[in-house]
Amino acid sequence: MPRSINLAASSPHDIRQIRAAFDDPEYWRARLAFVEGGSPTLDTFETDCAGITTMQMTMRFGGDQLPGPLQRLRLGSLHVVQHERWFAIDGTTVDGEITIHAPRTPLSGQGSVSMQAVGSGTALTGTAEVDVNVPIIGGKIAAFVAGLLADGIVDIVRVTDTWLDAHS
Repeated sequence: MPRSINLAASSPHDIRQIRAAFDDPEYWRARLAFVEGGSPTLDTFETDCAGITTMQMTMRFGGDQLPGPLQRLRLGSLHVVQHERWFAIDGTTVDGEITIHAPRTPLSGQGSVSMQAVGSGTALTGTAEVDVNVPIIGGKIAAFVAGLLADGIVDIVRVTDTWLDAHS
């Protein structure tokens, strides 16, 4: 059963600074370094001539690294592929799309994010949907993963702010 969540966060940094960070491979390396466990790798990264930045990373977790609700799936290990696409600034807005999937598992998710300039800072809003297609326990696992995703967005904003503080 799918679980939907609304996301909200804010940053003191200008939207142009944040969007410029997304074009910097060093920023993505810093984001990967922030991920606890999962041995993340940056699989693809590019910014095309239209100003669209696309990134894909893979995180690999051993069965003993999985939280209790995910251990109930008896996966042995879990690979999570996260794909992000960030569009060019349109006036005072930046939109993004994020998808996740775990090959050979019933776990997937997608979301959309919009960043708006607010004064000298930026407000981030979005929605995400997580689906765990498993009878009986799928809804509980999806709710758990949705909570992790919401926390993860706040963490990403914090990492971005820290990176921008160090590179401004």
